[in-house]
This record gives sequence, C-alpha cells and structure tokens, in this order.
Amino acid sequence: MKLSDLVPGGAHTYSRSGDCFPANAPDFLCRAKGCHVWNDKGKEYIDYGMSLRSVILGYCHPAVDNAVKEAIDKGISFTRPSMYEMELAELMHSIIPCAEMVKFGKNGSDATSAAVRLARAYTGRDVVLIAEENPFISQHDWFIGTTEVNGGIPKCVNYNTVKYKYSDMTIKMDVLNFKIGIEEYLKNNIVAAIILDPSTVDITREKLQYIRDLCDKYGIVMILDEIISGFRYGISGVQGLLGVTPDLATFGKAMGNGYSISALCGKKDIMRLGDRQYGDVFLLSGTCFSETTGYAAALAAINEMKTLNVARHILNCGQHFCDKLIHTVCAAKMDRYIEVNDWYACNPSMHYSGDDNVSPLEVKTLFDQCMIEQGVLMPYIAPSLSHTAAEIDKTVEAAEHALGICRKAIDEGDINKYLINGHCEKPVFRKHGG
Repeated sequence: MKLSDLVPGGAHTYSRSGDCFPANAPDFLCRAKGCHVWNDKGKEYIDYGMSLRSVILGYCHPAVDNAVKEAIDKGISFTRPSMYEMELAELMHSIIPCAEMVKFGKNGSDATSAAVRLARAYTGRDVVLIAEENPFISQHDWFIGTTEVNGGIPKCVNYNTVKYKYSDMTIKMDVLNFKIGIEEYLKNNIVAAIILDPSTVDITREKLQYIRDLCDKYGIVMILDEIISGFRYGISGVQGLLGVTPDLATFGKAMGNGYSISALCGKKDIMRLGDRQYGDVFLLSGTCFSETTGYAAALAAINEMKTLNVARHILNCGQHFCDKLIHTVCAAKMDRYIEVNDWYACNPSMHYSGDDNVSPLEVKTLFDQCMIEQGVLMPYIAPSLSHTAAEIDKTVEAAEHALGICRKAIDEGDINKYLINGHCEKPVFRKHGG
C-alpha cells in the first residue's frame, strides 16, 4: 500500500507530493541534521528544500530544540495565555517596523487570510488585489478560488480577488487582454487591500514605495506577505531591509525554524478591530494557538538569527552558490534552458525554459532526477545557516554532471527516454489528470 492510497495527493502538503518530484525522489525522509537528510533506507542527501524554506538555521539546531524541550517539560497548553506569548509579542514589536500589535497562529495561510479580513473590515470594501507573480498566498477560498484547483469554492468568491501584474503594474480586464494601469482601477474605490509576497518578484524599494503611495492615496490597506521573506531577507523582513512599512504583514516559516508558528503584525488602528472592545472581526483563534512549543522555538530561533547574523550568512552563501551555478550552467551550454536568478541571493531561484522538442518541466525533472542520483535534494534553493562551502562545492560538482546529462538529452531530441518511467514533475495548480 502507498501513502497515496490513504492520503489524497499522497502528502499533507501538495508541494511535498510525488507529483512534484522526479521518480527517484525519496518516498519518505526519516532523519535530518544540519542541511542533510536521510530516507527510510538510510540514504543521505544534501537538502536545499529545508522543509519548504522554513528551516533557516538547520535541522535539529540545538538552541531551538532545547528551548522546545524545556517548554514541553513545563506543559504545552494552558487554560490562559502563557508567558511565551507575551515575550514573543514584545520581541516581534521590537524588530518588525509595522508591528504595533501582533496576533499569532500556526500557519501562514491563516495569517494572510486574517490580514485580508481585517483590511475589508477597516475599509468597508471587498476587493483584494494579488500579484500574478505570487504562486501561493493562502489555502483559503479568497485565494484558491483564483487558481486551477478551485473545486468546491463558490464562483462569487472569485469576484472579490483580482490579479495585478507586478512587473508593469497593470490589471487585465477581459479575455481580450485589455489592460489598464493599476491606479486607474483603484479610482473605483472598491479595493480593500493590495497584498504582495516580495520573495517571488524582483523587489525594489522604488516599486514597493509606489505601492505604499497608492495605498495611502486611495485609502487602501497595504499587506506584505513575509512568510518567506521574513527573517530570510533580514531580521526585520523586507520592510526593514527596504525601509517601506506596510499596514499589515504576515510571518511564518523561518520564524520557528520549522516549528509551527506564524504571526500577523500591523498598525494598531487596524489590528484592534480583532479586539472585542473595538471591532467585530473574528481574527485568529484556535485551541492549539497557545500551544507553547512554537512560541519557544520562535523566541530561540529569532534570537539565534540576531546573534549569529544569519541573514548575512545566507546572503553570502546564496551568492557564492549562485555565482558557481551560473558559471556551471553557462559552461554546459544550458543557459538557454536554465536561468539562475540571484535578485536577492538569500532566496535564489532557478527558472526553466523549453523549445519545440522539450518542455520546461521535462528539463527540470531530468535535472532534479540527476541531482538526486548524486545525493542532492534540490526542488528549489533555500540556503540555511547549516550550508557551508563544502556542501556548495559538492552540489556544484553534482550540477556539472546533471547539466551534462540534460545537454546530451536535449541534443538527442528525446529527453523523455532519460526520465525514469517517463515520469515528469507536475505543478500543484493544474486541473486534475493534467
């Protein structure tokens, strides 16, 4: 029996499912340390996925795990808030520019959806603008309704979520690709919030300030989804790095070094609408939202990130890796098919292209497959404190071999024969059977 026989999609996170990996990817990972992971058969891999970019310090980081163990020994859930909640709220208030108030949760989706709810209540408007370039914001209806996997979501939900193109700040108005500038759309006074995940775009201070200015001009709530960029781009997130403060911001992933914790931060006049004394917004609430292990992990992880200047290490590590990988891609004459993007080297990305004979996903699958054969698990690149020059050198050596295989397969015009069982990776957001 396979996990997919018991669990729809074969995983509890869609991007962890077998569809998203080559056929030789490990079915299960059973142990991890630093930036190394082991499957159920004992095979070791250098890991760059780092649990969907959440493990920023490295697996089993002693300071974090010891703090969690101490919390467990005190009891993990109480009838009233724990002191951990106060301590973490004070810490977030001290380091995040927009964090006049803070509300904690367990995952990023809940936090971003709570931000949207606040924005709608605060403005009295319904429409939320999301960037086309952002692949994922939330698992809730207001976002998922705009994707290919929108089964079970009322069509009316889609009307209030509108996509804008970050690269040129335009909105497509109809199927004929008629576009208008984002400011022209805002003049309708129906937009409650503009939300942006800065980790998946070429973020600049000028562009971010432009969004800030638009929000101020038209009375719109500016939301930064810093679930990925938070702590990875700096201890104060992108807003601290670039000096542009949003009205609301969400954090998660690296915040707890893999432990379950998220945060919604924002300006007091908006956030207090979630307080029964001031507003009627049911913000974030759950039986396990006060469970102490996530708070203990976050306190320890953030303090480690501050003390060890983890953002600087990740930036240097990522840039070193990108420089070597770009050179290797060019040397293999694969730059037509693979682009290494180092806009912000703390969060590098690889983009794949195709031609008449090969699809981008086939190129990616074969590259990933070859890397796994050599003990490197790299669905994407998430540098951590635990990655060193030794791991980078081994990875680049593996990439040289993988790129050589890719080049050969493309030259032969039949990449499919190189794919194990003809299996090709698939995107999460697609129609079933695709």
